[in-house]
Amino acid sequence: MAKWGEGDPRWIVEERPDATNVNNWHWTEKNACGWSMEKLKDLLNNLRIENDIAKCRITEVQKCEGEAVANNRKGKLIFFYEWDIVLKWTGKLRGGEQEAEGTVNIPNLSEENDISEVDVVVTVNNSNPEADKLKEFLAKDGKKVIREQLKKYIVALKE
Repeated sequence: MAKWGEGDPRWIVEERPDATNVNNWHWTEKNACGWSMEKLKDLLNNLRIENDIAKCRITEVQKCEGEAVANNRKGKLIFFYEWDIVLKWTGKLRGGEQEAEGTVNIPNLSEENDISEVDVVVTVNNSNPEADKLKEFLAKDGKKVIREQLKKYIVALKE
């Protein structure tokens, strides 16, 4: 252990005349919540998910709660983010008569989970045969598309 007055001068921030955080040696933190909310809304609003059988669209980001922070310690960037997202969707089977709507819940978008582990739970408001097929379509094909958009968010946050 160093005696008082000895040690690395980069550690002594308060005694520097300019109080500079030399080479970002000390912990710095930037709030990325506002940017993240806007980015998630841009990536998910009006997202179209289509195939030969059905076409669906995310109509609204109903809920986007959580936080995102970019930290810098000893010149190394560290990202923390945790989001709970609820999306509204509408869709219709090709050649179908009824339009269905429901929600997509993403409760665990965080740095702790790989993008393939992120839960994407699809629900439908009114259950009927057409609506159930749309729900199944979104649960299968829609998850992939939504996860790709979430992956774009993570890449953008880290850049």
